[in-house]
Amino acid sequence: MTQALATASVFTRLSNEPGRALVSLRSQHLVIDSPPTLGGPNEAANPVEWLLAALSSCCVLVCETAAKEMGIELHAISVTAAGDFDPRGVCGEPFDPRFQAFRLRLALSGPDSAQRAQLVQAFRTRCPVYTTLA
Repeated sequence: MTQALATASVFTRLSNEPGRALVSLRSQHLVIDSPPTLGGPNEAANPVEWLLAALSSCCVLVCETAAKEMGIELHAISVTAAGDFDPRGVCGEPFDPRFQAFRLRLALSGPDSAQRAQLVQAFRTRCPVYTTLA
């Protein structure tokens, strides 16, 4: 039996504030701002930061689920995500705006070395955000 694909969906529109977008997903709402270099108010996270937030939070949740499935005792988990891109491309200059590199720092409390490796492998193979960006 073939499993049906899951579909995630969001709706985004401009607000009355220049450089600000309003996002609706399920019953949640987010404000996303542009940085000042793009004419935004810079009072909320920007799309680049939300992408990194999606990556790091997906890592936390996949590792939590995998740890439960594998019977690994997990006391705490935290992830720091960073990425390098050339902002000149976003501003319309002839530079590639794509991320050139991502860095994740995963801190796990509880698992031993072998178990940490299992959780990292689970993240690398099961996280839809990571596998898409990779």
